[in-house]
Parts: sequence; C-alpha cells; structure tokens
Amino acid sequence: MEQARERLQSLLVGDRVEPPVVFPIVVANHAARISNVPLISALTDGEILSEVLYYAYQFYNYDLIMVFADVFVEAEAMGCRLEFFNDEPPVMVEPIVDGARVAESGRQGRMAVIVDATSRLVTMAGKEVAVLTSLKGPFSLASFLSGPEDFFASLLVAPERAEFFLRLALENQKVFAREIIRAGGVPFIGDPMASGSVISADIFARFALPYLKELVQAIHNSGSWTGIHICGDTSGILSLLPESGAEIFSIDDMNLSAVRAQLGDDRVIMGNVPTGLFIDGEVAEVKKAGVDCLEKGGQRMILASACDVPAEARVENVRALVKVAEEWRW
Repeated sequence: MEQARERLQSLLVGDRVEPPVVFPIVVANHAARISNVPLISALTDGEILSEVLYYAYQFYNYDLIMVFADVFVEAEAMGCRLEFFNDEPPVMVEPIVDGARVAESGRQGRMAVIVDATSRLVTMAGKEVAVLTSLKGPFSLASFLSGPEDFFASLLVAPERAEFFLRLALENQKVFAREIIRAGGVPFIGDPMASGSVISADIFARFALPYLKELVQAIHNSGSWTGIHICGDTSGILSLLPESGAEIFSIDDMNLSAVRAQLGDDRVIMGNVPTGLFIDGEVAEVKKAGVDCLEKGGQRMILASACDVPAEARVENVRALVKVAEEWRW
C-alpha cells in the first residue's frame, strides 16, 4: 500500500485512493490528554507539542498530522492579551485595538512554537505523512485583534475600520504561512468566525472571501497547496468557497450529499463525522457515520471529524473512524 503522503498527493491530482485518506482531526488538546501531558505545556513548547502530536499519530495510525494549539496564537503574537490555564484552552482577556502590529519575522510569540513543532514533525514523520499547520483566516484573526463585538459592529457601521484589521491580519498571515512552508509544513486555514452560523453570505463575500483568496494565492506563490476549514453551517457560502482557490474544503457537521452536489465531483472534501459522537457515541455509531460520509462524499474525500476531536474523546471512538477507512473499498 502507498504511504499516506503518496495517497494524499494522488487524491489531490484526482486519482482514486484506496483505502481512503483518514484523519480524525486530533490536535493539541486531545493529543496532550492521551499523552498525559498538561495542555499548557503543549501550547507553549514546540518540542512538547511535536511530541504529543507525533504520539497521537502513531497511537491512532491516521494519515495526516495537523499542528494546532489554539485559535489565539497569532492574535497573541500581534499584541492581544490571553489568560492561560493548566488543562484548558486560553481565553482572550483583551484585544489589542490600538497598536496591533504584524509579527514581521513570522516567529513572534507562540508563532515560533508552531513553526518549531512543524519543523520537528516534518523531520519525524514528513516522509510518511503531510504535516498540515493551522493558521487563522484573515477574517477570524481580524475579529480577535479588534475584539469580536467591535469588529462585527464595524462591518456594518464603520467598514473602513474592519478593513484596517483585515489588511493587518492578512499581512501577518502571509508572513506566517511563509514560515510554515519554510519549515516543511502545509498551511491549512481555519476561519471559524467566517462561519455561515455567524455572518451572512453577503458579509462573507465582501469581507472574508477577498482576503482568503489573497492568502491562498500567497501560499500558492510560495509553492504549497492549502485547505480551508470553516466551522458551523456553511451551506450559504458553499458556492463561494471554490473562488478561494484552496485545494481542500473541510466541512463541519452538514449533509455531505448536499455539499458534494454544490461543490461538484472534482473538489476534495474533508469531513465530517460529528465531533460529539467521539465523546458520547458508541463505536458502531462512529463507524456508521464514517461509512455515511464516504458514501455521500465519494472518491474525492478525506474521511475526518467535522471539527477538532474533543480533548475528552473516547479512544475507541477515534480508532473506530480510522478502522472504517482501513476496511473501505470503493
């Protein structure tokens, strides 16, 4: 059987891949939990983050690795203030509002942790699997810098203020993406605040999509492909997503038949077993959901969780999703 990295490349160019690529989206929180490491250690130390992610990859034997700590990595590096906890994700205490700055080296603050972990994982596993490295979409990062409440208000009453933060966020992410690629990683864009559950399709088209397109183009210009994950219900913006130019679209808990019909047969879809099943479901339910995804998503499909696997997910349920792919034949 081809290595996971080779199977992913085959999928990206349109070949049929068997068994399908599988990736329960295990990131820092669940990886630290099963490694018996305090989450704060993984969030603040690139070596520890790489070790727990590598442990999870070997423990479950899935086909991708994603370097992701928490949603505020770049915002903190640009000047926002966070509060940290031992075993919970950090929370935003104060947006930067005035004085936000581009982290011009691409390695300020914990951005250096992410780049370091990426480089280490490429050394450890890069011949076997692609190492995806999460970075925030400009829309989400801009909302964190300004403060979400202020940002969403400005979209309606002071669009020039929103666009200031959007441009600042975009320039930062171009630099960050370049550093990720230099480390051997594949930038993978997460834009949770651009969700159709949060904003309208018109707001997405005006304020989110143009900056996404520019970031994707910058990634392509640096020699990498990319993917996009937007949380929640994206049914209202599905027709717009291909305009971004991204190669992979990671889909949250939505009907995949409708998603495939909207995006067409030539797009790579990643998803979308409900994350709650990994905590509260039974193995048989996870397997059924995985089979359903493959049947509806078709051959250009990465079988994955709908979003990040929760920290407290049951090990047997995560393993069940991997097993579905191992046993599947088109």
